[in-house]
Amino acid sequence: MRRWLLVLLLAAGCGQADKPYTPRQAAAPPAASEEAGATPTPTVETVRLGPELSVGIDWPAGADLALLKGFTDLYLDSWRAVQTGDDGYLDRVEGAAAAEAHAWVRGFRGAKVRGQARLYALNVRAVVGDGAEVGACVDESGLRLLSRTGRELARQPAWTRGPYLQAVVLRRDDDGGWRVKDFRHDLKGCA
Repeated sequence: MRRWLLVLLLAAGCGQADKPYTPRQAAAPPAASEEAGATPTPTVETVRLGPELSVGIDWPAGADLALLKGFTDLYLDSWRAVQTGDDGYLDRVEGAAAAEAHAWVRGFRGAKVRGQARLYALNVRAVVGDGAEVGACVDESGLRLLSRTGRELARQPAWTRGPYLQAVVLRRDDDGGWRVKDFRHDLKGCA
């Protein structure tokens, strides 16, 4: 009987696969949802930028909100600037990105926008020291460019008719906030 008990105990211990060795310094960090400032579950938020313009944001679960908001806040403030002329969005950009953002907003002069845009698949692509890259899929196919009198304009860029990938390169400023240094766009990578 003792012999069978010994065989069962040995079989129970040897029948399981060994866990792979993970060095202490390479162990995975705590899940982002456990960190302060992370979204615990995926959520969808609709931000109204005026009576006829809104942006839907699909917030991913466990994401670093501070970094994602570095992207989304500039996106929202840029559309607010198109609607109202407020240039507060320029506080969120620096260098060449400031010139690019200003040119984009100025390109809508004499027009207004109606409809809903959508940001989805938001992700932090990289964090290195005081720099980061954040990307998202942008769908502006629900937007219409109108004249100030309300007539639809034909000059709306063709690339706004389908989703595209937009990424921003961020830099942490002295106050701990994130400022956009550069923009990257690609017509591939979003469905």
